[in-house]
Amino acid sequence: MAIIALVLGVVSSSRARADATETAAQVHLDRGVAAFERGDYVIAHRELVAARDLVPHKPNPYRWLALAEVQLGDCTQAVTNIDAFGKRVVAGDPRLAELARLRDLCQRTGILQVTTKPDATLRIDGKVVGKSPYRALSMRSGEHRILAERAGFVTAERSVVVTAGHELTLHLDLASPARPITRRWWFWAIAAGTTVAAAATVFIIASDGSEPSRLPSIRCDDAGCRP
Repeated sequence: MAIIALVLGVVSSSRARADATETAAQVHLDRGVAAFERGDYVIAHRELVAARDLVPHKPNPYRWLALAEVQLGDCTQAVTNIDAFGKRVVAGDPRLAELARLRDLCQRTGILQVTTKPDATLRIDGKVVGKSPYRALSMRSGEHRILAERAGFVTAERSVVVTAGHELTLHLDLASPARPITRRWWFWAIAAGTTVAAAATVFIIASDGSEPSRLPSIRCDDAGCRP
């Protein structure tokens, strides 16, 4: 009887721990779903990871993780969680169709990495996406216009083509703008020298007219002109 009681106690204790674990996982899952629905995908992902780690045999955390990761632009990890979800549900589960669409979306995207010198604000197709260095894990395949801008530097632009399933790395150098000629040190040095030379010329011309001519006088009569 003592052994039976001991076994029942162990079973009861294990079941209590399992119930507590599942309760904690559900709390994290609910928090993650709430964060996802309000658009806070970073917090959603953190809560959903906690839920998955507590109950790795449950399928639902993998589904929500995939949804959050697509929103965060991490299609590579999203596909991993889509596969994990599919292994934990029966065929015909209605949620599989939704995740199949996500997989198809991810398979039509590529990875884009952008670096600049110096660091700059980035626009992709006219929209600000943040500062460099920048890495997009699920960039729509096709042509995109990349623009890097920073105060005091010339804006750098480039058109790129992202290929589905491939990674593209782009580096942009932002040049310092050319300074106006009047702001360059040698301009004022030359200007100062020209001014001095002009002043000396004026002085010579002015002085030249005030002094008696040193050339011999010329006299002219019926025989002609001679010194």
